[in-house]
Amino acid sequence: MTRVVAETERLILRTERPGDQDVWLAHLNTPEVRAHLGGPSAPEIVAQNFARIAANWEAKDISLAMLERKSDGLLIGDCGLGVIDSPDAPDELSGQREIGWIVRRDCWRQGYAAEAARAILALAFGPWQLPAVYAQTSLSNPPSWRLMEKLGMRRRADLDYVDSRYPPEDNPTMIYEMRRTDWTALSEDKS
Repeated sequence: MTRVVAETERLILRTERPGDQDVWLAHLNTPEVRAHLGGPSAPEIVAQNFARIAANWEAKDISLAMLERKSDGLLIGDCGLGVIDSPDAPDELSGQREIGWIVRRDCWRQGYAAEAARAILALAFGPWQLPAVYAQTSLSNPPSWRLMEKLGMRRRADLDYVDSRYPPEDNPTMIYEMRRTDWTALSEDKS
């Protein structure tokens, strides 16, 4: 059963529903969209990822949420929290929560990722009571690290590392961090 995790002005963040994997394969599993994420995945890997996401919602109540555009019901991507699991990550990062997002190409540069990320951070530091959230990217992906900075995340160059799962052009992995106190201060500044 599909569950709404959060709503924003333009988006519904929800769990999977029938048909999402087909849309994902057609619009989000493309070379352009996955350029800095290791490239497109085989359909069976996408199915395994969807199953893992559903299991995380069931067991931990924290995972990636599908991004549905309210105006037309279109699945445009996902945003949520995962666990840093790279075998190359520094000990301080290993097992920590990381925020991530992906948006289909025809919806880029419309502010959807920022809108969804703010909703996820509000959950992370509100009901989920996390002390910190990290984000990972590479210098070769300016839209990603610029969004991290726009969200108020702090650069943690001391935690950068080379992730052997990615090609040289996407290394080193750059780390950003937001602590609950950072989120609280940002929220107070806006009120």
